Amino acid sequence: MTDETADDTVTDRTPGKPIPEPTAVSAPYWAAVDTGELRMQYCPVCTGWTFPPSSRCRQCSTRDPQWRPVAGTGELLTWSVVHQAPYPSYGPDTPYVVAVARLDEGPQLMANLLGADETALAIGTRVRVVFEERAPGRRVPQFVLA
Repeated sequence: MTDETADDTVTDRTPGKPIPEPTAVSAPYWAAVDTGELRMQYCPVCTGWTFPPSSRCRQCSTRDPQWRPVAGTGELLTWSVVHQAPYPSYGPDTPYVVAVARLDEGPQLMANLLGADETALAIGTRVRVVFEERAPGRRVPQFVLA
């Protein structure tokens, strides 16, 4: 059971879902997510985006890509419907949709697609990121239809 608020925060009332454990490289990403902002690494040398976070640009190997905000909107590339919960804490959510979307800036992001009728989905369907609160001050990005 989730509730969406006006600030794009979704409160998950199911206990026991995993909370991300940031690494030194991914910490800026998760810190932004925890404040309700989606940031990804951008390389000013080759203008490429790197995700998941890395200490080097994946296109040109430049060190220390810059963190830049992204809009969090994009289009659906693919999805899968999960009927078997991987953990008991996901049981109330089944069936649920796990989706990959290409963000408008270019990088791809995988997240759950909340509240969508999987029979009505199509490649190219517009989505936007919302932030699901898993613990006080700890969020994860999820998609909803735009």
